[in-house]
Amino acid sequence: MVHAQEYEITPYVGWRTSDTLEEEATGATIDLKETGSFGVIFSMQQKPDTYYDFLFSRQTTELESTNSLVNNTSLRFDYYHIGGTVVYDHDQLHPFVTGGLGATHISPATAAFSSETNFSLSIGGGLKFPMTHNVGLRLEVRGYGTVVDSEGSILCANGVCYAKFKGSLFMQFEANAGLSIAF
Repeated sequence: MVHAQEYEITPYVGWRTSDTLEEEATGATIDLKETGSFGVIFSMQQKPDTYYDFLFSRQTTELESTNSLVNNTSLRFDYYHIGGTVVYDHDQLHPFVTGGLGATHISPATAAFSSETNFSLSIGGGLKFPMTHNVGLRLEVRGYGTVVDSEGSILCANGVCYAKFKGSLFMQFEANAGLSIAF
């Protein structure tokens, strides 16, 4: 954990996995490839071990489906969250819990399909390891839940939708590592 600094920025890289989607016409499962992710967390100290956070996270993935129209279609998931982190001080280990509320923007790479933005939330935890007074390593796992209409569809063009969500909460899980720089 970096010490007694008012602001902290943490660029990170990670690996994300997702719930599945469902083909609109057949009900067949559409998988999303597990892929890398990246992002940045900007934190402002509120109390000695409490921070306000702004998180941006991005993943580009591809659909895997028997439907040739959507198979290998690229999707980009962007998360924009405002939240907080509470850090616990235990010698050189600094466990923390974190969470946020905001929006998920789902954007197909193909311009023929429309984008969608939904309310989302995240919760996570991890460890911070100090390296110097102003630099530390941040290891984290985080779950993202995007609130969707249980009848909500994506990959829509000209009134026809090719994929829909299962249920009313679309889940993604991420493990990431970043370098925290305090100033």
